[in-house]
Amino acid sequence: MLQRLLASFCQIPGVQFAAIIDNIGNELMQTYSTNRQDVSFMDFGGLLQTLDMSSKLFDMGDANQCWIESENGSILLCALPDRKYIGILTSENPNLGRLSYELNTKKEAIAQLI
Repeated sequence: MLQRLLASFCQIPGVQFAAIIDNIGNELMQTYSTNRQDVSFMDFGGLLQTLDMSSKLFDMGDANQCWIESENGSILLCALPDRKYIGILTSENPNLGRLSYELNTKKEAIAQLI
């Protein structure tokens, strides 16, 4: 069931890769929308720590989502309980509104299944 929920993100046009990662960047589960399987969130530990530190520094509470947009695609990180994250990699021009909606809708179910 957890794998199917994660794979549902790859059904959204533009999404190439989705993973569940822990707070130091270890991938706990991943799924791809294409045959290209040379991407990974394994080196994102530093970014996740910076995200946590930044939200605490500005007394904003826990960070819920982080978006990195570039001309060739986007990376979205959505916080789950127990310092885990959903990471999504897109190609250019993704539907960020739909992705944000899907993340907010499915993150509680994913958190319960982990």
